[in-house]
Amino acid sequence: MATYVITGRSPDGEPLVSVQVSGINQEVHVVDDIDVVNAVRGFLTGLPEIGSVVAQKYEQVITVI
Repeated sequence: MATYVITGRSPDGEPLVSVQVSGINQEVHVVDDIDVVNAVRGFLTGLPEIGSVVAQKYEQVITVI
């Protein structure tokens, strides 16, 4: 499962707000992770204080030997 960090930055590039999505649990597939991330990005982009929004995806790879 991936973890996402969405960061809203000021017009000068300074980080103002950060949202971490550590998991989207679904009994059956309802929504893609990226759609949730894009919804948060869209919300942050609409705020007047925010100049840009960056989303980063982190994945952990586990290997069983």
